[in-house]
Amino acid sequence: MESFNKINIDFITLRDNILNISGYLNCDNSQMGVYGICNGEEIQPESYDYPTRRDKTIFNFEFKIPINDKSIKLNIKSYDGIDYPIRFRKFCNMSDLSRYYVKDNKLVFFDGSFNVLDFSYFKMISNEFKELFKIIKKRPDFYTQAILFRLVHLILYPFMNNKKIWVVMDRKTMADDNAEHFFKYAIKQKDGIRKFFVIHNSSRDFSRLSMLFKDKILDCDSVKHRIYYLFCDKLISSQGTEYDLNPFLNKNYPLMAGATNLDFYFLQHGVIKDNMSSWLRKYDRNPKLIVSSTIPEYKSLFDEGYNYGDKVIQLLGLPRYDNLDNSGLKKQIVIMPTWRNYLTNKEDLLSSEYFKRFNSLINNEMLIEYAKNHEYEIIFKPHPELTPYLDLFNKNDYVKIDLDKKYQEIFNESALMITDYSSIFFDFSYLKKPLIYYQYANDYHYDSQNGYFQYKTMGFGPVIDNEDDLVEKIISYIDNGCKMEDIYLNRVENFFRYNDHNNSKRCYEWILSH
Repeated sequence: MESFNKINIDFITLRDNILNISGYLNCDNSQMGVYGICNGEEIQPESYDYPTRRDKTIFNFEFKIPINDKSIKLNIKSYDGIDYPIRFRKFCNMSDLSRYYVKDNKLVFFDGSFNVLDFSYFKMISNEFKELFKIIKKRPDFYTQAILFRLVHLILYPFMNNKKIWVVMDRKTMADDNAEHFFKYAIKQKDGIRKFFVIHNSSRDFSRLSMLFKDKILDCDSVKHRIYYLFCDKLISSQGTEYDLNPFLNKNYPLMAGATNLDFYFLQHGVIKDNMSSWLRKYDRNPKLIVSSTIPEYKSLFDEGYNYGDKVIQLLGLPRYDNLDNSGLKKQIVIMPTWRNYLTNKEDLLSSEYFKRFNSLINNEMLIEYAKNHEYEIIFKPHPELTPYLDLFNKNDYVKIDLDKKYQEIFNESALMITDYSSIFFDFSYLKKPLIYYQYANDYHYDSQNGYFQYKTMGFGPVIDNEDDLVEKIISYIDNGCKMEDIYLNRVENFFRYNDHNNSKRCYEWILSH
């Protein structure tokens, strides 16, 4: 059985001539902490507090060691004098079977100590064959495929190493988010960089994007995608987890750890409004960029629990906002609730207040009759996580459940939005059109109570907790031609940092120069 007492490594990166090693000591006496012996001298790490690691048995640390032109040898020691075993966490770019990587003409490897040496292809070959022999000896699941990709990486490295390659993606099976809009701008720039957009061939967006970008589209998880992933220097996405981004994760991880040396740039999926430090935590993601769009959001990302530096968090604006306008405005009402992460199966959903409330709303006879009499369409746009369960909802002849329209098309066309906690309300309010927050209970999986954004004092529409009042408010908006009230219009105008349709340009220029 593996020991509870150990030093766990979250990530090892080499950026801007700084070696970063982050992790935590896990032991019964962890308040003692750790220190480093670097080239014979004692050094102290920084220590962080994370909401999900508030335990007396855990001491978080991060070493930041300037490299310059010297070689580095670092040993991590505990103050209680015990030599704890070092283990690599799942998303670390090293593992027990892959203990080196190459970055910025340096070779970083672990042999009981953490070492940084000047790169040579001979050193790389030597380290690679050590890892291959360990993999062959242990023979974990999918090891033959991992060996094949590692050999391909080793053989192609001298030819591919100096090429500039960007891999861009939204969800594996869905585009039309910040990454696609960023890609549309970036692909037009003549910078000598090879750029590819990744999406699975089962997606509705695959054929559309293939027609637009031809050979710049990579089928997600294909051999071609994996090879370009190995050699890309920048991975740019609106999604923030390895499960969405890493094509080796399901089969070959951690056998492929260290075979990539990319930097991750997080364009975000929306404006952060709640305290998401339990998810967007540095020790799992460690991006080089997190895009923010508003000054309150930007400031909130320096609050307790995130632990990112001011070089990482940048106020640039979401690329998809560049294509928001009121073209094609219709007499259309859209209902767009977000998901609840604790709903993991059909039974959970059917018994949930979430299902009962929205199933009732889209079948409300008074709402349907009033909208019909005033020639307003009603669209229910489900969250992607809800789509497998749509057959559970009661259907009627008037409310359309939409799975086909792009989000921005719906934003641009709709006159009124009803949502709950979904950050898509920022997109809609950006267009200065009315919205209503239907918050029947405090049942969201993120901490919406303690985030900087308070719906009742900062929101862009009224907060309503019951269906009767909600329908009454929708009817009042229909009666006034769906005009945003002055109080909410003023909040919108004072909230967003940019409204110039240059967000993609700002993101591109920052990523290009970093």
